[in-house]
Amino acid sequence: MKKIKRMIAGLGVILVTFLALSGCGKEEGWEKWTATQMAVEKDGTVICCIVDSFEKQYYDIDELTGMVVKEAAEFNGKNKQGAGTPVTVLDVSRLEGAQDLVRVTWKFEQAKYYALFQNETMYYETLEEAVNEKHVFKGAVLTGQGGSLTIDDDAVKKHGTKHVLITNAKTVIHLPHDVLYYGSGAMLQKDGSVDLRASSDEVIMILSK
Repeated sequence: MKKIKRMIAGLGVILVTFLALSGCGKEEGWEKWTATQMAVEKDGTVICCIVDSFEKQYYDIDELTGMVVKEAAEFNGKNKQGAGTPVTVLDVSRLEGAQDLVRVTWKFEQAKYYALFQNETMYYETLEEAVNEKHVFKGAVLTGQGGSLTIDDDAVKKHGTKHVLITNAKTVIHLPHDVLYYGSGAMLQKDGSVDLRASSDEVIMILSK
């Protein structure tokens, strides 16, 4: 989010970041969202939308579009590997019915590209991978509806193939599976999302799959 804010600052735009998900079981896609949110798909794809108002009416949406597209192209030029595209600009537009609001939407091929682009932490991998890569350390204690879970050899043996999301992004996150265990600062919402806006550090979430 910090990088995006710096990028848009030249146009005098203050933006609020949210991430949206296509194919996560939600009835609405990012086209309908108006709140700060994040979403991760089963394959690790991240859809990132930013929505807020222009500070001054005379700024041009085409100017913003050019700036966003240029930033994405420069990022891809530095980070592209193989046939994939690290980040794709999906949309730069004013919100329908709210002409003072603008929406910028990116699609990140992998969580690691979102993390690099935003200068934030984000890992989406299995618990076993997270422990092996030292993204999660043994001894960490997580909370769950059935009680707490300490990350140790037994926990890795039992839950090692389940995916985890680790991030320091302060936003609301929609995930492709239910959250079984989560770290301090995370608040589970009725719609299945996780509110991380009150978190002070990286949050670990173990999913059901």
